[in-house]
Amino acid sequence: MRPRGFWPVVTLLTVALGGCGWAEVTGEARVPGCAVPNDEDELLDAYADDRILAVRPEGSQPGGDVVRSTGCRRLNKEDVSNTSITLTWRFERDYDDATLRRTFDPVASGDGWHPVVDIDIPPDVPGESTLTYCRAVRGVPSRLLIRSQAAQRMDVRPSTADRPASPQWTVVAPALIYLTIYADPTCPKL
Repeated sequence: MRPRGFWPVVTLLTVALGGCGWAEVTGEARVPGCAVPNDEDELLDAYADDRILAVRPEGSQPGGDVVRSTGCRRLNKEDVSNTSITLTWRFERDYDDATLRRTFDPVASGDGWHPVVDIDIPPDVPGESTLTYCRAVRGVPSRLLIRSQAAQRMDVRPSTADRPASPQWTVVAPALIYLTIYADPTCPKL
């Protein structure tokens, strides 16, 4: 077979499969039976315009841009994406509950977010804190979740039964604050 005769077949096959949707990335297909809010793009725009995203915690560095996620996308074997936006902040030190509330609560409450207790979120562990709020955004029940995560540190010289802990620790992962707004039909109507 001449090499020249191979390329028309490959081109034809690529066009045919692309037209059938086979060229689409499998992670981008919507999960059957999963529903997203009407006007999902406009809802994501409204989430991205929320004033809470303009709050910059003292001593923080942005962990990146606002990440927009459309709903009903297969993430792995068990998880499906939600219509949401997420913003991350990095810190050199841990961010305690009182400071987290002082930083975010006035803006969240001023914009109509109502604090709620979420029984599905495990209790805070030392150095970590979670704030949860609900409100309707463009008529869609939505949740604002603000979670601080303590820095992860490692003893540079691990202790043993006959050796005390080292006074020197290294930071393996910085302290973070995750701020996520997502469509949540379980939010109470307030």
